[in-house]
Parts: sequence; C-alpha cells; structure tokens
Amino acid sequence: MNNSLFKTRFRKEIGYQWGVFKSVVDWTIFLYLFIPALAIGGYHYYIWWSEIPSWVNGFPLTFLFILLYFFCWEGRIRTFLEEADQLFLLQKRYLVVALKKSTRNLYVLGYSVGVLILVGILAPFLFNYYNLSWLEILMVTFYFISLKALILGWKQYLDDIVSAWKKGFFTVLLFVALGAFTFSFVTWALEQFTFLLLMIGLIQWYLFWVKSSQRIYKLTTFSKDVEVENMLKLKYVRNIFVFSEYVEKTPNQKKRSSLFYRNSKRIYNKRNRQKSLQELFIKVLFRNKMYLFQCLQISSITTAALIVIPPIWIKCMIFFGYIIILRMWIKIVYKRTMSNHFIVNVRKDDIIRIQAEHYIVNLISLPVISIVGLILILIIV
Repeated sequence: MNNSLFKTRFRKEIGYQWGVFKSVVDWTIFLYLFIPALAIGGYHYYIWWSEIPSWVNGFPLTFLFILLYFFCWEGRIRTFLEEADQLFLLQKRYLVVALKKSTRNLYVLGYSVGVLILVGILAPFLFNYYNLSWLEILMVTFYFISLKALILGWKQYLDDIVSAWKKGFFTVLLFVALGAFTFSFVTWALEQFTFLLLMIGLIQWYLFWVKSSQRIYKLTTFSKDVEVENMLKLKYVRNIFVFSEYVEKTPNQKKRSSLFYRNSKRIYNKRNRQKSLQELFIKVLFRNKMYLFQCLQISSITTAALIVIPPIWIKCMIFFGYIIILRMWIKIVYKRTMSNHFIVNVRKDDIIRIQAEHYIVNLISLPVISIVGLILILIIV
C-alpha cells in the first residue's frame, strides 16, 4: 500500500507535467531547436576536453562555485499530498509518513543527479584549466550534493514561518551567510586539506537527515505541505501565464498591506488621460511584490555577473543586454496591466496609450539602469 500510493502519485505527477510540457513545446520546436542545441552543445563539450576556449581566461574558480551554489538553492522537496488526503490519510499516519519519506528520497536523489550533471559539464574547466585532480573534483561534488540536501531541508522549515517579511529576512540572511562560508571554505580546503570537504559534507548530510526525519513525522505541517505542493505543482503553469498577455491573472487571496502607495491618493494634481494611465501603472508596479522582486532579480543577477566576469568587453555586452531585457520586461508588464478588462478608456492603438507606454518605460528603466551603470563604471575604474 505504501509503495503503490507513492507510485500512483508519481505517475500522476509525471503525466501532468508532461502535458504542460507538450502544451508549450510541440514536435517542430523540439526538432528544430532542442535537437540542434543538444548536437552543438555536445560538439563543443567534446572540444573543451582537448582545447579550453579563450573566453574562460580570467574567470576565477570562485565563479564556478557560485554557479553550483545558486543551483543548490533551486527547487524544493515535494510531498505529493493533496487536500482530500485529510479525509483518509491523516487517520493512517504510517501512509503519510511513508509517502513523505519516498518523495524526500526521490527529490534528493534527483537533485543530486542534477549536481553531478552540472559538475560533469564544468569538468573540462575544473580538470584542464584550474588543474584540479579527480579526487578534488569528487570531494567538491560530494560537498555541494550534501549542501543541496541541507538547503532543501532548511527550506521546509523556512516555509513554516508565517510572516512573509521574517521568512524573507531569514532566507536572505541564510543565503548570504552560507554563501560566504561556502566560497571561503571550499577555496581554503582545496589549497590546504581536501578531505575537510568530505568531513563537512558528512556533517551536512547528518543534519539534513535528522531534521528532515523530524519534520516527516509531524502531521501538524499537513496544511503547509499541501499549500507548498500546490504551488510547486503549478510552478511551470504560472511561468507560462506570466508571459501570456491573454490569460487573466487571479489575484492573491492573502491580502497584505503594500509597501508603497498604501493610501490611494493622486500622484498628479493635474490629470488627463495619459497621466491617469501613468499613475495607474506606477501604483500597480510598486504595489505588486512579484513585479518588484522580478526587477530586483534581473538587476541583481546582472550586477553579480558584472562583478564576477573579468573581461571588460563581456561586461559591456552584459550591460547592453540588461538594458534591452529590462525595457522589454517593463513593456510586458505595462501591456499586461492595460489588458485588464476594467480599463476601457483607451484602445490599444490609441496615441495616448502609446505615449504613456514610452513615458513609463523611460521613467522606470532610466533610474535602475543608471544605478547598474554606475556600478559598472566603479568596477571598471
């Protein structure tokens, strides 16, 4: 019964995600995009083993550790629990525990394979350019696999925090502190004593196993597990909807006071149709935490790339690409806002709406671009 329940839920999840994948990627995209990309990538990967590309020159070893560390923060442990389970499964504790154990082992194993694949892709650089031995590469791989498991376990406890601000604060604090420790410790261990990576990795595995086992046997987390499960199950569907202008977005049911413009007052004293649209978009943008987070995410990733990547010409290319992406993102958010059926005072081809769009794109993008540009100038100087 334990294994059959897990297998049934697992097959159901595979079928659901496969349906989502097929709705986005048809056979023509797979044939003309994915297969050539795999072929070209495989060819270049084969070349890397014999000849390291010139663009790698100047990249510090820490940059590869940053890639591995960011990957360690991706993903969650699923439970495959459903709301209807509280009518039957909660009365049979052993079924819930067995299901959560199986899903934990499945996702930890899957993410461990993901770390192995990523290290395998980076192996030509680690071995031929940074002159690491196979033993050192294996130790680094084991350390980051255990770190991945530990972060997955900690994320479950972070999900139990009710306050969004406390959860965000502890997440950022943990991300920065653990990242600083990881970069300094891994670099030092490779120079001094490699087997310390194995020892710390074993400690991380032990902490993950103990804490995750304690949480598995708690039935009081059932509601939170179901909420997280529903969010992760619809993760890719939401990503599709985010870039769809024609899908109506349902508002979040958990209403919280906004950080900006809590009291709906006028921004412009003298108003017309164009200023009304501008005021509407400004309030929508700054009241929506998701939009603010996306803007911060785009800018922070670009800033990190500008700091880490040494060649100046690559920095400039990244900065110009950032300008294009940021302005495109603002236009997407603007069109999504104006596509709401409550906004009927202007048409899509109305000159007022076009002028408001140009003004808004410049108003939002120029200050953010100026800050990132100033950082780029300070880095170059």
